[in-house]
Amino acid sequence: MNKVMKVVDVIAFVILLIGGINFLIAGLFGINVMELIFGVEISVIGRIAYTLIGLSALLLLGTVIARVIMKNKKQNA
Repeated sequence: MNKVMKVVDVIAFVILLIGGINFLIAGLFGINVMELIFGVEISVIGRIAYTLIGLSALLLLGTVIARVIMKNKKQNA
């Protein structure tokens, strides 16, 4: 069961990362894959929200990387 949860966690993380980066690009540059696919235009408030979500995804990525580095340092010590 533990291995299954690790796989689910990795899949969830990848989905969040892809979605967050898409939101960041949409917020900063106004390019949204969903807009291109479905033709829905996003507003200024939507761009702000997308930017915040994208930055949150990048923050999460940084946190995960920092934890992996700390874990590796503890194992090598």
